[in-house]
Order: sequence, then C-alpha cells, then structure tokens
Amino acid sequence: MELLLKTLSRLNGVSGDEDEVREFILKKISPYCSCNVDRLGNIIAFRRGKKHSVKKVVFEAHMDETGYIITSIDDFGCLHFLSNGVSPNVTCGKFVRVRATREKERWLDGVVGLAPIHLIKKKEFSDIPEQRELVIDIGAKNKKDAEKYVIEGDYAYFNTEFGRVGNYIKGKALDDRAGCAVMIDMISKELEYDAYFVFCVQEEVGLRGSAVACAAIKPDYAIVLEGTTAADIGGSPAHKKVCELGNGVAVSFADSRTLYKPELVSLAFECAEEKGINTQIKTYVSGGTDAARWQRESGASNVLTISVPVRYLHSRASLASEADIFAMEKLAVGLLEKINS
Repeated sequence: MELLLKTLSRLNGVSGDEDEVREFILKKISPYCSCNVDRLGNIIAFRRGKKHSVKKVVFEAHMDETGYIITSIDDFGCLHFLSNGVSPNVTCGKFVRVRATREKERWLDGVVGLAPIHLIKKKEFSDIPEQRELVIDIGAKNKKDAEKYVIEGDYAYFNTEFGRVGNYIKGKALDDRAGCAVMIDMISKELEYDAYFVFCVQEEVGLRGSAVACAAIKPDYAIVLEGTTAADIGGSPAHKKVCELGNGVAVSFADSRTLYKPELVSLAFECAEEKGINTQIKTYVSGGTDAARWQRESGASNVLTISVPVRYLHSRASLASEADIFAMEKLAVGLLEKINS
C-alpha cells in the first residue's frame, strides 16, 4: 500500500488537470475490470464479484488535489495565481512546481513570495496575507522572460517529497489519493459481490465530477472514501479534534453538505465490530464531500462517507497513518458484503 500511495501522491492533478493521475489509475485497474472515462474525465469502473449484487453499490474517491492556476504575469516576471482549495495561511514561502506549457511542456521550480519583511508594517505581522498579495517567483528576469515558458491557465503544485515522519506517512494530496489507493487495491482483489468504482475529477472546486457520475450510475448505495481533517495536535480543543491519526477509519454522521442516515452510520459500526476493524466517529461537523451529490441527484442514493484522518489537509505536507488506510479498505469491503447479505 505504501508504494502505491507513494506513486499516487507524487502524481500531479489539480482540479481540471487530472490527466496524469487518471492515466496511472487506468493502467492499474484495466486488467481487473471494465472501465470507461466520461466526458468530464471521471473513471467509471465495474468489478464483477463472485456473486451478483442484490443492491447496486458504488465506491467513490476523487482524483484531484488542491493547488494553483496561473492567472497573469506581471512586469517583474512573477506569476499571479488563483487558489484551488489552498488557504493563504499555508501558502506563503512554500516551494512549488509549475507545469509550464508554452510551446512544449516543462516543469519550473518556484517559490510563493510576499512583500519584503521591511516593507510590512508591524501591526500587519500577524495578519494572514490576502490571495492577491501573493505571487510565484520562478526566477524570471522580467515578464518577457517568464512568457517564454508560462501561459495563463498553467497549473502549479506543491513541491513535496513523499516519505515518513515517525509513525506516519508524509506527502501531498493524501486527500484523496488515499481513497484512490484503497479502491485500486479493492479492484485488484476478488470481491464477494459486484461493485462500481468511480474516480472523480474536480471535487475540490465544487463536487463537479460526482454530479456527472451519479447521473450515469444511479446506485442504491454510494460509499465515499475520503481524507478528512485531523486536528488532533496540541492547542486543539477536544470537541474540535474531528478524529485522530491511528484510531482507525472515521465515519461521518453529518458534514456541512450532508446529513447521513443514522441506520447507515450504525451499519458501519456494526460491520466494524463484527470484523474487528478500528473505527472512530468524525466528531466535528464541517466541510463536505461528494456524498452530497450522490445523496441528492439522480435518484437520491443512500450515502456514507468513511475517511482516513489526515493532519495538515490541503497543505504542502500532510500526515496519515497507514493502519487507518487499511482499516478504511477493510470497512469498505465489509460494507459491500453486509449491504448485499
């Protein structure tokens, strides 16, 4: 699992630029299932199991990650950008890589810069800079020099090396490459029942891919495999910790976009208890997942979101527990069997 997640984390796929991730996933799953790519770019796969499913079940994870889109180039050769899901408070001073596509594709190193410290007023030291104050410096001499390589609409990514920090995996885009890794692994194994698998695009910019996918499948049950915030470090009040690394897969009872049926939440914990799967409740109501689309569009599927706790979500380097990822896969497999039994 770690090797698979390492490869997925290193791939680049900001919302709208998921080609690299999609091509890798298709190569991995094609030998085991039937699959196609819809017009928006979602992968829709069907894995035949040992038994025909009584209920149509789909597992879903999103391929895209947070990052930046270049919007303009100033006279100094610095790149102004739009953020796709990245907060300014984790942006300034970070190293990035720009996928520059003028004439031919090439990768450029850059750093997110701000006004020099001696130009910042003392009262502004503690302020989080606004998006419009930040630029990506690629070391260009001027606008003309930068325009040799970069055009408006190019993408920029966090420059992060995958690895380990103590007991945990470190990398970018663990939300939601962890979910993608679990689904790839499930597809590569023999399942007890038939199941659909959808790898969605553009989740981070408004759950767009899932809106298209749910219209195509119209499942009875949609189980979303996600990465979720784990605020389990010093300074976080107990009621705002959301979930904790190493305590197992997190099950949501509600988020900002979805109220989950209590009987499905109970089903998840019942399944976890029967199979000895380490599971925890997601205790803080925030954010949103593709479950909102599956629940309210094209037939209103029964939905459940199960997540891997991730520290420093949507930042340059996130941390996750490999044990939690395995727990999510075990719970997903168990739910497929329980729903159809």
